[in-house]
Amino acid sequence: MCLMPAPACKDGANLDNHHLNGRRAKSKRGCADGYIDYFEPKEHLLICSCAFGYIFAMCVFCFTVLYTPVASGTANLTRGPGDIFVRLIGKSGLDPGTSPPTSLAFRLAMDFDRTPPTYRRCSGGGNSLLRVSYHDMILAWAQVPYFCVYGDRSIGHVGTLEVEAKADASVLREEVRNLLWSEIQVVGKVEFDVDGEVAGLGYLRCKFFILKDKAADVPKSLCILLPPSENTCHQNG
Repeated sequence: MCLMPAPACKDGANLDNHHLNGRRAKSKRGCADGYIDYFEPKEHLLICSCAFGYIFAMCVFCFTVLYTPVASGTANLTRGPGDIFVRLIGKSGLDPGTSPPTSLAFRLAMDFDRTPPTYRRCSGGGNSLLRVSYHDMILAWAQVPYFCVYGDRSIGHVGTLEVEAKADASVLREEVRNLLWSEIQVVGKVEFDVDGEVAGLGYLRCKFFILKDKAADVPKSLCILLPPSENTCHQNG
């Protein structure tokens, strides 16, 4: 930015010798005292526009630098295998008319639906365990085998994984069995909870149902999948 010297008065300063204070002041016809504006109105507008543009660019830069890591972290947490459902495909040890009663067992199917095309992950195995409970009473446990889910269905995609929850050699107590079947008769259905840690996948919370009307369609309940970092509080809770 170049600053040009103020133009001199064409005829010099017109001094007034009759000032009340005895000062020699410039006449209104001469150069004005005080601040001299070196810029035209258009130049003022240009300078203000440039300053505003610079401030706006700096704000955008700071916002990008601060927000990008947070957005990336959120995207990594929310990226998952799609929708997971658990449904009952077989059971034993629940019928009160069976004598002697058999050991309790549930055959469950885990359905993976709407898996993102880029998703590829192997999970399960090790200490992966799911619990089946009824009114907060744990009835059976299921070991989750090692499995892989690929978004590309043409490459070893696992759409359904079957697991079996068992109570080992124990049988369901008679009072619990009677309570369960009484609820089916009165309500028309009974609800079971499934929850547990699956290595490499996260903490699952699901439900499945047994209906009184065996010909009716069993409702499919969507599982809640929590990332591994949030498991501790739920296991202790």
